[in-house]
Formats: sequence, structure tokens, C-alpha cells
Amino acid sequence: MEPDKIAGKPIKIWFTDMWKGFDFEDNYFTIILKRYFNIILSPDPDFLIHSVYTKNYLKYNCCRICFTGENTRPDFTRSDFHIGFDFNDSPNYLRWPLYLMGRYIPEYLLEKKDPDAICAQKKRFCSFVVSNDSAKERIALFYKLSEYKNVDSGGKFLNNIGGPVSDKLEFLRGSKFNVAFENESYPGYVTEKIFDAFLTNCIPIYWGSPRIEEDFNKKAFLNMHRYKTYEELVEYIQYLDENDEAYKAILRESAFPANEIPERFRVEKFVDFFQYIFKESKKNKPVYRYENKIEYFAFKCREKSLQLRSKLLK
Repeated sequence: MEPDKIAGKPIKIWFTDMWKGFDFEDNYFTIILKRYFNIILSPDPDFLIHSVYTKNYLKYNCCRICFTGENTRPDFTRSDFHIGFDFNDSPNYLRWPLYLMGRYIPEYLLEKKDPDAICAQKKRFCSFVVSNDSAKERIALFYKLSEYKNVDSGGKFLNNIGGPVSDKLEFLRGSKFNVAFENESYPGYVTEKIFDAFLTNCIPIYWGSPRIEEDFNKKAFLNMHRYKTYEELVEYIQYLDENDEAYKAILRESAFPANEIPERFRVEKFVDFFQYIFKESKKNKPVYRYENKIEYFAFKCREKSLQLRSKLLK
């Protein structure tokens, strides 16, 4: 059950340093917060939500809320509150993994599955969708797994199907397995990769957060962190590929334990955190310091210098 809308005076929020293509109106924060609070978008905000891509947030003398979709750590000397991946006990921190904020909601993973019908749709052994060579672990698995059977690579990197796929989820839907390795390994760092595999009824082959089993049902995916070698993992994948009943047994498992969304991942937690932010900000001054102005000025000077250099080199 979702919380009722919390009445009150208008709350001015703004965004900066977000990712390319970020829409101020059509995003998770604005949509959810407007549902429960009297939110107004204003460039003169009471609360600034910023990410980690540039440093424009330094110029704002108001309460700062840092959201990261990257594998970065919170810095409470620069931002009052943080939202990210870490397991952090601070009341000013919310662990809200990236997959909770995507195009799809966790409730999608609660749908009942028919393993026989799903298997009938599977035309390929394993999918691999990667755009860069930043993680040697997933590259190593790709080559090791390819020794057993062809792995269809639909991303920009190691592509072997004639070009990048236009619809990742549709591509995954036809695969029995999906290599859902993160770019990096860090406790709690879980992006949309494993979620996409669950959503399309692939068995995820996961590596990234050593604590992944605290987020998802350990019986529903293959956790590389449980295996000593790639060979050991590939041997088990081969067994599942060649034994339909064993494969279906894993496929039948729900993504979340007991097929219920963990309480910590329900929208109420997100709303409660922002209610706490709005209340706490009245008690404490924001972390903004005079040094932020100096750092921001230096950042803008470097930025202008790089832009000028780029023009001169053209």
C-alpha cells in the first residue's frame, strides 16, 4: 500500500549534473515526488538533486541531495543527503539501486511464470550485450563460454550478429541465459543488468556485487561469486543447458524471495526518505561552504579552457 499524499506548502526542487538526455519533468524523482508532495521545479531551489557527472552543484547554497548511478561513494562534506548503491547506515543515506528507477518497476518480476511456455520461446543459448571493454571478468567468461557453444553478442563490443541490437529486452527474451556482469565489483553495486535478465525470463549469469543474494533470490540465478573458476561455472551452465528439468527448476524460481518485493525496495521507503529530508533540512544548515564557490570557479575555468583548446585544435 502506498502512502497518502503529504500536504504542505510548495517545495522547490531543481536538478543539475545529471546524465545526458535527462528530462526535468519525465524522470523518477519528479514523477514520484509530485505524487506525494507539493513539488515545484525552480532554478532557485530549496532542494537540489544532483548527480556525479560535473560540479555545477557547488554553486548552489541550499540543501543538496546527491544521486549516483555510478560506483561512487558518498561525500557528506559536499552533499547533505545521498542516494546510491552502498550499504550505509547513515540516516542521511538511502540505498536505492539503479534497477529500481528504470523503465520497469519491481512489481514486473512478481508475475507468475510458465517454464514450458518460456522455454518454447528460447531460440538461442546465451546473450551478451556490452558496449565497452572495461570489465575483464565478463570478457573472460564470454570467451570461456563460447568454447562450449556460441554466445550471441548484441552490443557494440565483441558483436557477432551483424550489428548492435535496437531492442535489448527483445534480444534477451529469446535467450536461455544472459551474461549480466557489472562493469565493476563492489558490495551493493547492482545496476539494471540482472533485472533485465529476470524481466525477459533468462537465467542471469551474474558478477558484480558480492552481496547480490541480499537483493535477489539466490536460487533464481547463477552467481559467479559462488564459483572458484570460470571452468566450474561453465560446466554447470552446460549441465543446465543439456538438462531441461534442471533448467526449468531455476527458471521457476521467483526473482525475489517468497515472490515478494523486499520492504526496503518499496516506494514507501523512497517517499519516507524525502519526507525525512524535507523535515531535517529545517533543523540543520546545508553543507554549502565558501570554499565551494572557489572550487566551482576553478572548475568552470578548467571547463572553459578545455572548450577553447578543443576549438583551436579543430
